[in-house]
Amino acid sequence: MKKIAIQLVHPNYGESRVNKALIKAVENLENVTVYNLYEKYPNYKIDVEEEQKILLENDVVLFQFPLYWLSSPSLLKEWLDSTLTYNFAFGEQYLLEGKKFAIATTAGSGTKEYHHEGSNKLPVEEFLNPFIGTASYTKMQYQDPFVTYETFVLSDEQLEIASQNYVKYIQTLAA
Repeated sequence: MKKIAIQLVHPNYGESRVNKALIKAVENLENVTVYNLYEKYPNYKIDVEEEQKILLENDVVLFQFPLYWLSSPSLLKEWLDSTLTYNFAFGEQYLLEGKKFAIATTAGSGTKEYHHEGSNKLPVEEFLNPFIGTASYTKMQYQDPFVTYETFVLSDEQLEIASQNYVKYIQTLAA
């Protein structure tokens, strides 16, 4: 079973109903370790050596975050810029080559809005294209994302189903 590092990147995690439920559903799985990056780095000063060690020790790196202005929260960009260094993630050495790179994201709007005819003009997957590029550049294997829509209006029952589906997604990544 593959080891999975979930890099939780949520600046308001304490107030998040959906991301909390998703993390709660998977945090005790045997092969999963959750790292809350905003808790670890409130000042944005990334411990590069520690983060690279985490990447090397895991087979899958999954970034979980809410969509912020159709992108990720800013700490994730800082983390990528700091951690994925030359001769670690690319260059003469590709130490992450072959590892799985996954995204789990939450969106306030529904699939109707994330459509070429919708208010956001693109599907969520197209807003994630920079991550596809990052995975490719570092020779990691990009996985289809796990997306939870309509987070502002999900019923408790719908959230429970999303949480169960997240467990299945994680188990698929670990296979």
